[in-house]
Amino acid sequence: MIYFDTDVLINLLIPQDSAKHKLAKNLYQDSTEREQFFISLLCLQETAFVLQRLGQHPDDIEAMLAAFLNFQPVPYSIMEMERAIYLAKRIGFQNINDCLHTAIAETHCSKLLTFNKADFKRIGNLANIEITLLQ
Repeated sequence: MIYFDTDVLINLLIPQDSAKHKLAKNLYQDSTEREQFFISLLCLQETAFVLQRLGQHPDDIEAMLAAFLNFQPVPYSIMEMERAIYLAKRIGFQNINDCLHTAIAETHCSKLLTFNKADFKRIGNLANIEITLLQ
């Protein structure tokens, strides 16, 4: 399975940068066709927040989130939170959500995709999963 970080979902949904939007769309289409697309409830929570900040209409946000619910996004466990705390202690607790994404991905997936180079470059040195930094 391939874990899609929140920023990949945002770039999929909102074409702020045409190159990132196209890449996110292609990765999404490929992974869904191969039944490899994977997200967490944390992704959806962050996506809702960012979409609101980007000025999206509440009905549109609801529709976007509802579409992703069909993929059965997973919650996180205490074990994953403990792993996130371990990672955050090493790179900084301001990155706890990214550490939590990593921990969830480590449990369920073989790869994590993200556009967030700054944070995940540091997490990648500690992660037990392949992290692909998209451009």
